Amino acid sequence: MKLAILAAAVLAPIMFALPAGSAQDRGIAVTSLEAILKKNLRSGGGTAAIVATIPAGDTGMGILVMSKNRLYHHDRQDHVLYLVRGSGTARLENASGKIETRPIKPGDILELPRGKKHGFEKTGDQDLVFLVVSAPGSDAPEDTVFDE
Repeated sequence: MKLAILAAAVLAPIMFALPAGSAQDRGIAVTSLEAILKKNLRSGGGTAAIVATIPAGDTGMGILVMSKNRLYHHDRQDHVLYLVRGSGTARLENASGKIETRPIKPGDILELPRGKKHGFEKTGDQDLVFLVVSAPGSDAPEDTVFDE
């Protein structure tokens, strides 16, 4: 039960924080990742958090900051992650269902199809910072299923 609550707390901001109204109702915004991270520091002792969401139509791009998360999957969403900062280890389910471990570094793009297990852990002093796009857009936090 604690894990479901944690998952909901971590994932709710990316799934439900999109502003109401169409894109035409908002002006063009330009900001830097540094400004977003400085304003939205991960806190509370958690190991992963969506610290900001930038809307784009029916979906958005989340900024995920983490030190470690457990192996999990999504039943209803595909995700694309772009690693901006930090280095680490990814555990990714391959086409035959086995979990492979590989290093990840800034510039890596990870395609995470729904149903495929994945988990990450930083290997250096710096947290991992990912840009995350989910499709289809908003979905319930219950879409995250922990596999360990």
